[in-house]
Amino acid sequence: MIVDLQGISVMTLVFAKVYGIYFCAVGLAILLNPARIRSWYEGILANKNLAMVGSTIGLIIGAFILATHHLVVPDWPFIITLIGYWGVVMGTAALISDHAVQIVRRIVNQSDAVYRLSGVAWLLLGVFLAMKGFV
Repeated sequence: MIVDLQGISVMTLVFAKVYGIYFCAVGLAILLNPARIRSWYEGILANKNLAMVGSTIGLIIGAFILATHHLVVPDWPFIITLIGYWGVVMGTAALISDHAVQIVRRIVNQSDAVYRLSGVAWLLLGVFLAMKGFV
């Protein structure tokens, strides 16, 4: 494992940068236009093939994270490992059962206030990861 001067894995810093940017962008999108994001999710869930592709992509990304960054430590890099587990668990669940997709459907049907609160959470996580990765 290659580490930087502070003893942090270079892979950890790459993931922090990538997910920092991703979560900031998605958080802003959810915060500023919850109706558009809800409509996008509804379109995906309405098409079973598209939902399966999304599940497969989530599973692959999660598996890649776990294969390259399985750090179970009492520090911030564990957040990246949790993102990997989230992708593997949700991707697998959605591939195996329509029940998982129905759970996601209930989440999608929430109010704009819930979406905006979610957007704030995504944005804060993105800022945190970006600060860790870029600073």
